[in-house]
Amino acid sequence: MSEHKSDPIVWMNVTTSANWTRPPVGIVRVEQALCEELLKALGPNRFKACVWLDGEFVEWVPSQPDEDVATEKVVDMLLPRTPSFTMARNFIARAIRKFEVDRDKSDEKINGSLDIRIPLSTKNRLKPKAGDVLISVGLDWDQPYTAEFHNLTSQRGIKVITCCYDLIPVLFPQYCVGDVASRFKEYFNSLTWGSSGVLCISEQTKRDYLNLCEQLGAPQRPTCVIPLGDNVPKNIGDVSSQLEQLASEPFILFVSTIERRKNHEVLYRAYHLLSKAGHANKLPKLVFVGMQGWGVGDLLKDVELDPLTQGLIVQLNHVNDAELNLLYTKAAFCVYPSLYEGWGLPVGEALALGKAVLASDQGSLPEVGGEMVRYLSPWDPQGWADAILELVTDPQIVDEMEARASESYSVRTWKETASAVVGFIKTITKEVNSEPIVLYPGYDFSTQVGLHVGDRLRSVGQPGFLMFGPHRPLRAGHYEVSIIATSGKANQGGITLDFVANGGEDCYWSGEVQASQSGVGAESSLASFEVRLDHDIDDFEIRCMVDSAALDLKKVVIERLA
Repeated sequence: MSEHKSDPIVWMNVTTSANWTRPPVGIVRVEQALCEELLKALGPNRFKACVWLDGEFVEWVPSQPDEDVATEKVVDMLLPRTPSFTMARNFIARAIRKFEVDRDKSDEKINGSLDIRIPLSTKNRLKPKAGDVLISVGLDWDQPYTAEFHNLTSQRGIKVITCCYDLIPVLFPQYCVGDVASRFKEYFNSLTWGSSGVLCISEQTKRDYLNLCEQLGAPQRPTCVIPLGDNVPKNIGDVSSQLEQLASEPFILFVSTIERRKNHEVLYRAYHLLSKAGHANKLPKLVFVGMQGWGVGDLLKDVELDPLTQGLIVQLNHVNDAELNLLYTKAAFCVYPSLYEGWGLPVGEALALGKAVLASDQGSLPEVGGEMVRYLSPWDPQGWADAILELVTDPQIVDEMEARASESYSVRTWKETASAVVGFIKTITKEVNSEPIVLYPGYDFSTQVGLHVGDRLRSVGQPGFLMFGPHRPLRAGHYEVSIIATSGKANQGGITLDFVANGGEDCYWSGEVQASQSGVGAESSLASFEVRLDHDIDDFEIRCMVDSAALDLKKVVIERLA
């Protein structure tokens, strides 16, 4: 992509990945893969990563490979050497080195505790500025910075692009822990008001999101459905002997966090029904790959104690990329019975590797698999039992499904995902830059000798600044400024206007004006003037000084001229 002087810097918020120290979940993979591809697409001058630190977003600069063997050994004990943990390994290594330096410098006894924060040098840290774009696709509902998005857009002139993965906590609160559902409505309301645009990972998610905005009375921001890449794990890393043994025998694979919504229960019940019907000796092992989540304690206890299924269901908590690649490759077929999905990455991963897939017919899963997947009701254990037994006992059906996947499935790449995001950025920046900036004096400006009356500023007949502010950034360009006012009485006093920046040091326009004489309460243009900015400014002000003029300042419109 060619670069122009006016092209904004695109920032990717990687706070989630920088702090992640557990096996990566889907959202972490999305954040990391998109970050990698946007860097390739835009180049290092136009794309930068940032993290939330001490109440602001600052540039994230990965550390160089560590030559401290001792530190690396400690990090190896905590996290594997896989691409999924690159950011987190850098984070842990620098935190350890910082701790060691602090301990060496201190004459006091160290209690052994370690302050784990994102360690960054304070030297020459870059930050997003007016006109830049900030993309945030992580686990934002658990982060304090979401509340800052509105200020970034309205006060600092930064375009914020966020992401809606799904509305499961709102649509299906029974699948979520605690008060997540009630918090998510407020989260999406806040997210929408603070966003310049919203990415959606499926058409289903887009429909759900726009419906929620309508229900909440939130503005309908521009949206873009982005295709998620089929994030097939790379064959990098060591494979344990136990997993190699497991993969040497027939098995069925389900890759997902083990939680209620993912519906591992229907597979357990299907295996229970098949075993009870005398088919246990025909069944391959059923392998669950994923961390244990919320609401599955009783299910896992049933799996552990059920004599009919003992030894048939295996749970793997910590699997590296090479091991996951092996499991996908060797699986007899894959299953995905989720009760609802915003997308369903493992279905795409399985199809990308030419695997046969049985999946739920709910949410966006049919968008992922098209006609290459056999869909079942997630509420029908007997239906799943029959389908599993059919594929286990008739390998020809599996062969046909695999051939269909290999021939027909179009693999989605993260490059395509990044390309869709870049296209959306162009749309957002073009739309935002071409739209007039509308300011309401009662809300957006300060006053010395006036009253805030709703969205207006009303003079009280005393001399001084009736309006000043709003102290916001504005990009270089040619603008027309229009100020709309309402006359308070026929005889007007003097009114002086100016357009300044840098605390009043830089003046771009100044002049004396007269209010309309068309009658008390008449609305008219108090002034209209043009301003040319040859560089970006950080704190423009429009000031209105009066002596005895009686008027209401109603609206200020700043429109970019071609």
